[in-house]
Amino acid sequence: MTTVQKKNVPIYVEHVAQTEAFSTVEIRARVQGFLTQAPFKEGGRVKEGDLLFQIDPQPYQAIVEQTRAQVRRAEVTLARAEADVERLRPLVKQSAISQQDLDDALAVAQVAEADVMGAKAALKKATLDLGYTEMHAPFDGIIGERQVDVGNYVGNMGSATLLATVSTVDPMRAVFHVPEGWFLRYQRRFLGDKDAQERYSVAMPFWLILGDASVYAQDGKFDFADRTLDARAGTLKVVVAFPNEQGLLRPGQFARVRARPEERSGAILVSQRAVVTTQSVRFVYVVGQENQVEQRAIETAEPFESFVVVTKGLVEGEQVIVEGVQKARPGMRVSPVPQSPPSLAEDRTEPPPAAAQSDLPKVN
Repeated sequence: MTTVQKKNVPIYVEHVAQTEAFSTVEIRARVQGFLTQAPFKEGGRVKEGDLLFQIDPQPYQAIVEQTRAQVRRAEVTLARAEADVERLRPLVKQSAISQQDLDDALAVAQVAEADVMGAKAALKKATLDLGYTEMHAPFDGIIGERQVDVGNYVGNMGSATLLATVSTVDPMRAVFHVPEGWFLRYQRRFLGDKDAQERYSVAMPFWLILGDASVYAQDGKFDFADRTLDARAGTLKVVVAFPNEQGLLRPGQFARVRARPEERSGAILVSQRAVVTTQSVRFVYVVGQENQVEQRAIETAEPFESFVVVTKGLVEGEQVIVEGVQKARPGMRVSPVPQSPPSLAEDRTEPPPAAAQSDLPKVN
């Protein structure tokens, strides 16, 4: 038999998560033309400002030069029209010409001014189109597969042709959803306690369990919880950020996020080996006075290491049977052999080993 223990224990939760980039940008062709360059390695790292694609710029350079000439022509015409206006003003005062002649000259000058504005707008658009022939990396990240090969004509389908996709890799997000009940429990527990909220949210470490059951080397930090709950699933989206300097994480990976959002004070712990489950009822065999066996129903919460947290039915110091549970019967007398209870780990700053799945509550 072993002794029922009492201890403050951390509560671990685990959620299925998927990684995603903080920023993802689709590189699209905004002008038409033949692709002449794509100087990057598919699936490789890119730096902000790196040239990713180039469309043949010569037709757009010619349009820029043409519109620049139109601007110059319009400016010359405007200058001449303004000179005519200044020449005619004194003549009107001298009654050498009619007011109508001056008004006609003013109208010509205004039209010439509008022509200059239109030509400059056309030059601006032509310059923008010329700039669109080069597509550069918007940030440091990783680029995916090239969707169009060099030599193809792009941008002729009435929409911007997708050429490739770039996403950030460091840090990487892990996105998971927590049940509404868990969210309410957390809110009630820490409502009004800013220190506790800080300790169990912003400052709380998160651990990432990868697809091969290994624990990711670096801890994550809480990023944000979504504005609203998903009414269909009854869950709240939570995002955690993990450093990813080595690039081990890629967008779209499935993993499990583990955290310790709270601590249960004065938890009653009993060895999992002592608990018997029959038709959804859990009970243990307690050795009472005169070594007589008593079958006692218990209520349990989450497991902790090799123990079960008991919320009702046991008190600290009671003796329960852990060996020969199958042979025990209520009312029988036994000759108990005391066993040292399993040792309890000290308060952890790291997650339990990834392989110890039974040590963790599953919250999906």
